[in-house]
Amino acid sequence: MPVLTVRALDTDTYDGLKAVASANGQSMESMARTMLRDGVRRNRRWAMAKAADLSGGPELADIETPYVRSFDLPREA
Repeated sequence: MPVLTVRALDTDTYDGLKAVASANGQSMESMARTMLRDGVRRNRRWAMAKAADLSGGPELADIETPYVRSFDLPREA
């Protein structure tokens, strides 16, 4: 599985991630994975909808895609 190292996080981001992870009963690493995954999914859907709009293709922006909130997902062991 690929590994990503994030350097030079500002203190507010680090502390915020730590607080959100703690509030959700997750490790910071698990919470970071969840946030990255959710952000990529949102941006991918936006990019697909934008591309369809520009190409005159099907209106993907009108297709309902349920967003799964991170706290609805099963917790990692």
